[in-house]
Amino acid sequence: MTFDTILDECVDRVNRGESIEDCLSGYPEHAQELEPLLSAMFDTRSAYAFRPSAERKLAARQRFNAALGERERERNRRLPLVPRLLAWPAWAGAAAAVAIVLIAYFGVSQGGAPIIPGPQPDPEGNFAFLISDEVNAIGDFQSLEVTISKIGLLLGGNESQWIEIDPEVETVDLTLLPGEKAQEIWRGNITQGQYTELFIYVENVKGVLLDGNTTTDVKLPSNKLRMSKPFTVTNDGVTSFVYDITVVEAGKSGKYILKPQIGESGADQKFERVEPRGQADGPPKGSSKKEKDKEVPGHGADNEQTLPTPRGKGAGARR
Repeated sequence: MTFDTILDECVDRVNRGESIEDCLSGYPEHAQELEPLLSAMFDTRSAYAFRPSAERKLAARQRFNAALGERERERNRRLPLVPRLLAWPAWAGAAAAVAIVLIAYFGVSQGGAPIIPGPQPDPEGNFAFLISDEVNAIGDFQSLEVTISKIGLLLGGNESQWIEIDPEVETVDLTLLPGEKAQEIWRGNITQGQYTELFIYVENVKGVLLDGNTTTDVKLPSNKLRMSKPFTVTNDGVTSFVYDITVVEAGKSGKYILKPQIGESGADQKFERVEPRGQADGPPKGSSKKEKDKEVPGHGADNEQTLPTPRGKGAGARR
């Protein structure tokens, strides 16, 4: 079993409620490497908090009861995680609680709302999505390229739905986006309303350290980053949402992990727009006076500047 497979298994176990120590005890030969990565993940779980409503908890319990019925009908085949746990009488009570939490999170937060494909990009659209980087361990890198395959937005209300968007700019180098610098990766028209959660689905992360020769693995549990940060989109102007990502070193291990920074993200963040290479000349997209006049105050419009992407290692604003 590879180290990455073991790490993924431990992440799943911790998310199911097991302690880090229990997971480390099962892999003593990898404990020294696993501990800082799991601890870093555990410390950021507040950014992943989700509190389902009473109505959604009831829906989760109904799905849980349906799963129990299915278990009775399929005794002879290999069962999913929740029924396998329930097969142990001593764990039945705890397993039921874990099952409800798991179903409430995965079945409601992700699978409970329908997914609809997002609209096509539009340079005059009412919503812009930008990526930035809070300065932590980014100074260790000559480049840190993150490839994003999809953006997910959860539209709230009586009929919640996920909108999935294919970014126009798929790969961003976080070393060029420190502090308030941010790069727009998609703009278009989305449905008006209150949005409550966001995902970015990460396809690849490539980090090169300052020596220019060493490529290092940057871990990202589950290949996605989730954030609960409500914002409102209207047709009266442009809502610019800055999604802040940071890279941190796991202890002194020389291993790194990506995580979202909820406190530095949102539609009310000040930012300096950085254009992708090759687009610095000429009027930057979305920076005309006409567009500025209709941007919504408090929606990322205030104190925005447009900067060309620096050449070489990023520098500039530091938090």
